[in-house]
Amino acid sequence: MLHIDRTRCQRDGLCVAVCPMDIIVTDDEGFPVFRAGGAELCIACGHCAAICLQSALVNEKLPGGAAPAIDPNLGVAPEALAQLLRSRRSIREFRPEPVPREAIEQALDAARWAPSAVNRQPVHWLVVQNPAAVRRLAGLVADFLRAGARVGTRYAAILLQWDQGNDLILRGAPHLVVAHSPQDWAWSAVDCTIALTSLDLALVNSGVGTCWAGFLSWAAREYPPLKEALGLPAGHEVYGALMLGLPRYTYPQSPPREPARVEWR
Repeated sequence: MLHIDRTRCQRDGLCVAVCPMDIIVTDDEGFPVFRAGGAELCIACGHCAAICLQSALVNEKLPGGAAPAIDPNLGVAPEALAQLLRSRRSIREFRPEPVPREAIEQALDAARWAPSAVNRQPVHWLVVQNPAAVRRLAGLVADFLRAGARVGTRYAAILLQWDQGNDLILRGAPHLVVAHSPQDWAWSAVDCTIALTSLDLALVNSGVGTCWAGFLSWAAREYPPLKEALGLPAGHEVYGALMLGLPRYTYPQSPPREPARVEWR
């Protein structure tokens, strides 16, 4: 499973040092190998390949192809990153024109690098491009709120607005991205949340407006008609969703926030 190009390998021991499972050792000649039973413990994190400047190591558990190089000159300045985080708003007013598919594809490609527990990479994506299909899903969420006898609760105003043609559920967003994952994986909720956050920031950085679709995420876990409409694979569950579109308005300022609540020990 671990193939070494001995003409390139510098035998510097870096792949041994960074392996999180401690399953790479060196042989009598100083070349890296898996220790006995190590192949079964490998989580395919890729540290061993990523640390090797000579590209001398191939791990069969990793996808094929060369490891993408990291350009240290493309690092994001702390001030720019802080501004991206400050400028991110929950957009609820969208322009009618669609987001270019290429922008969504680029953001999804960036989000696949999000960390996941033991590198399981369990996140699957459903992209609803058609605004009419998004509207239909919003209607199913409205049906869910009615079916739960929530008409007399704080959701009554949302349902009243829906009946009057005003969508406060998915906000008339032209597109929707749903993150789903196997139910039997204990960390699916965390892994999907991290991936969605990465996707969110990647989209915002490209000028796309986003808002977390909490009503839909809730209904998708409890309302069979919505589950059927989403058509997820058997055993999968929705762990979050983003409505997205081009923002109708821009926000030139960041609203105040509470100071970080930190305890140093």
